[in-house]
Amino acid sequence: MNRPEISRPEISGAERSQSGGLGDGENHEWPKPSLFARLRREPLLPEAGAGGAPLTAVIAVISFLAVLAMASVLVINQSASKWTSELRSEITVQIKGADAAEIAAGASAALRVLEGTDGVIEATLQGEAETVALLEPWLGRGNVQAFLNIPALIEVKVTPALRGDLDLLHNRLAAAVPGATLDDHAVWHNRLATAARSGQALAFAVFLLVMAAACAISIFAARAGLAANHDIVSVLHLVGATDDFIAAEVQRRFFILGFRGAAAGLAAALIALALAAAAFRTGVGADAFLPQFSVGGWLILWLFAVPVVTCLVTALTARLTVLKTLRQQY
Repeated sequence: MNRPEISRPEISGAERSQSGGLGDGENHEWPKPSLFARLRREPLLPEAGAGGAPLTAVIAVISFLAVLAMASVLVINQSASKWTSELRSEITVQIKGADAAEIAAGASAALRVLEGTDGVIEATLQGEAETVALLEPWLGRGNVQAFLNIPALIEVKVTPALRGDLDLLHNRLAAAVPGATLDDHAVWHNRLATAARSGQALAFAVFLLVMAAACAISIFAARAGLAANHDIVSVLHLVGATDDFIAAEVQRRFFILGFRGAAAGLAAALIALALAAAAFRTGVGADAFLPQFSVGGWLILWLFAVPVVTCLVTALTARLTVLKTLRQQY
């Protein structure tokens, strides 16, 4: 039985050139997939041995710890800068006496000396309630006024020139008010600066250790993935795939897993920091002894760099591991 002939439409030369020369033996250039399409496509190497979900969870934990470590570095730097700037620009004058009248007279004389000294920007006499609030955390509520003659405290803001040489001011105060003492906070400043540097160094060391752990996990997972997919890698080599191509595929997969885990770790760390900041404001941070900190603005912008670093470390480590392993085994 004869089949009916199907007529084929004529294709003009222009249409043939637009269609890439299909049917005429000409090479057809297929459109390259977009970046989003490349990220969504299935991995060339199955996840056996590399553990997609477990590896993502581990990277999330690593990212969480890395964000907390970097937040510690930034918060310590902010708090120490605020504290040291206040200590560098302020001094405290303390007036003691046998009774309240003597203390008040000495405070008035000290204020006159301070107001007449060049380099003194501002001198503020603290109220009795403010002084009591500073002493109660150490001596207990209700004990300060009952058992002590509360000394007068004068907060003085000075210029850097006067701060560099306080001998003249100290001598003038001693002559006018024998019971006056001047504290330039130098000891507190040095101790605070040393403690801040130590805290930052410790937090940054923790961050580096977390990044080292990310490298170690990437190396282990990449080697496990290659071992589990040994046959597929051999087939890829037989059909002409290069080591760079295989390494790029592994790098792409690890970057995707790293992005998922790092994003989850960043979100969890931001929630933990927000809860800590809220608890700090209503608890310990309510006292004037410690500085306040908040999660927002510049802090979040800096912390967003941590997941990016985690993704890059994970992907690049996996790529280098795959290249080294392939060169040794194939």
